Amino acid sequence: MATPKEILEQIASIVKGLSMTQRILGAVVIAVVVGGLLSLTTASKETSYKVLFSGLNQEDAGEVLTKLKDQRIPYKLSDDGGAILVPSSQVYEVRLTLAGEGLPRGGGVGFEIFNQTSFGQTDFVQRLNYQRALQGELARTIRNFQQVIEARVHIATPKESVFIEDEKPPTASISVKLRGREKLNQHEIQSIVNLVASAVPGLSTENITLVDTSGRLLYRKQGDGEGVLTGNQLEYQIKIEDTLRQKVETMLEEVVGVNRARARVTAEIDFNKTDRTEETFDPEAQVVRSEQMLTENDQRGGANAEGIPGVKGELATFAEEGGAAGTAAAGYNRNNVTRNYEISKQTKHIQDKGGAVKKLSIAVMVDGSYEKSVDKDGKTSLKYQPRSPEEMKNLDKLVKNAIGYSEERGDQVEVASLPFALSSVPEPEVDAMEKYRAMTEWLAMPLVYLLVAVLVLLFVIKPFLKILATSQLATRAGGAMARPGAHGPAVGGVEGEEEEDFSLAPRGLTDQERIYRLAQSDPDRAADLVRRWLREEA
Repeated sequence: MATPKEILEQIASIVKGLSMTQRILGAVVIAVVVGGLLSLTTASKETSYKVLFSGLNQEDAGEVLTKLKDQRIPYKLSDDGGAILVPSSQVYEVRLTLAGEGLPRGGGVGFEIFNQTSFGQTDFVQRLNYQRALQGELARTIRNFQQVIEARVHIATPKESVFIEDEKPPTASISVKLRGREKLNQHEIQSIVNLVASAVPGLSTENITLVDTSGRLLYRKQGDGEGVLTGNQLEYQIKIEDTLRQKVETMLEEVVGVNRARARVTAEIDFNKTDRTEETFDPEAQVVRSEQMLTENDQRGGANAEGIPGVKGELATFAEEGGAAGTAAAGYNRNNVTRNYEISKQTKHIQDKGGAVKKLSIAVMVDGSYEKSVDKDGKTSLKYQPRSPEEMKNLDKLVKNAIGYSEERGDQVEVASLPFALSSVPEPEVDAMEKYRAMTEWLAMPLVYLLVAVLVLLFVIKPFLKILATSQLATRAGGAMARPGAHGPAVGGVEGEEEEDFSLAPRGLTDQERIYRLAQSDPDRAADLVRRWLREEA
C-alpha cells in the first residue's frame, strides 16, 4: 500500500503534467465540491424554526413574547411581524406551556377576569366585569370564523325597573373586520346574530346590529326600513329565476348540445302577506244545542192513594176507602220540553306569508344544425339549418313541463331556433397531441434536470477524468521508454504476456523524428502504434 508521501508525490506529478486550462478546470471542480459539502454541513447545523402562533393581535403577541423572554426561549418574528417562530424541537412544548397559562387569549377580556378576585367589590363592579367578560368571549368566538380577523361586541343592558311597562329589552352591536376581500354570506351573518342572541338573556335577533369596519351594514332590526326586506325579496326572486334557468338549459343541452341553448326567466313574486278568517254556515245541517224536559204528574184518590201514617191513620184510611168506593179517581199530567237548535258553522284562519309565484315568463333560444361545405377556393364554411317545427314543438313541451307551466297564472313560454353568434365559423380541428400536452408538461422539468445532469457529466466530469487518465498513461509511457530493449508480443499475441513497449526511444529527439525512425526500423510496430492511437482517439 502506498504511503501518504508517495500519494502526494503522485498527485504532484499529475498536476505538473496538466496544462494551465486543465489546472484551472480542476480547481473549479474541487472548489464547487468542497463548497457544496461545506454548505450542506453548515445548513444541517443551523437551527430550524417553525411557526408557534400566527395572526395574533397586538395584546396577545406582546404577552407571548414576554413569556418567551422570561423563559429564555429563542424566537424569531416573520418579516411582517404576523407570526412568531421558535426552534422546531420546542414548538409543541412551548404551546402546551403557554396554553396552561391561558395564552393566547384571543384578544379582549374573557372570563379569566374572575380568576383573581378581591374583597370589597360592589355588585355594580361584578355586573360590569361579567358584561365585559361576556363581550370578550363572544368576540373570541366570532373571530374563529375564517373570514373574520377582528371582532368586537357591545352589549347594552337597560336598568331594571319595577314597572313592567317601563322594561326595555337589551340590545347588541357587533363590528367585524374581514380578511382581505372576503365577505360573509347570509347564512354566516345569521349564525353570528343567533350566536350573540342565544348568549345574552332576554336578547332577540331583532335587537342586534352587525356591521364591518368598511362601514357596510350587514344586519339590522327587521322593520326599521324597507332596504333589508327588499334585499331579501330580490335575493329570493333571483334564486327562483336562476333555478328555473338552470333546469331549462341543462335539460336542453342534453338534446341540442353543450352551449347551444340559452334561457332567460322572469318571475313575478307575490310578497304580500295576508291573514284571513272565514266562517261558513250551513243552514241545512241543524244540531240540537240544548234540550230541557219538565214532567208533572198529580193523582188524587185511586188504588195508589195513601192515608195518614200510623195505626189511627191506617184505620181512617180503611174507613175512607170503604165509604168512597165507586167514586172516580181525579188527577192531571203535564209535560214541558224545550229544545234549542244550532246551525253548523266552520271557522278557518288562513295566514299567507307571501312568496308565491304569480307569473312566469321564459324566453329560450336554441341553436340549429349546420352543414359543412367547401367552396372553389377550398375554404370551409358552415350553413345554418333551422330546426323542424316538430322538434321545436317537442322542445316547447319540455320547457313547459320543466318550469311547471300554468295557464291560470298566465305564464308565457317562447322557444325559438336562432343561429348563435360565431356559430358559422367551423370549429378548429382537435390537435392529436392535445391529450398528451398535460403529460408533456408534467415530464418537462424532470427531463430538463436529466438533460442538465447528462451535459455536466459529458462536458465537465468526463473530460476531467479523461485528462487525469491521459496524464497517468503518459507517466507510465515515460517509465516504459526508459527501459531499453523492451519488446512485447505482436498484436494478437498470447494474452497474459508483457505488454509491448511502443515508446519512441531514444530520448532527445522530436516526436516526428522518433516516428520516422520507428517506421524505418519496424514498419509493423509503427502501423500497430498508429492503429492504437486511432482507437484511443475514437
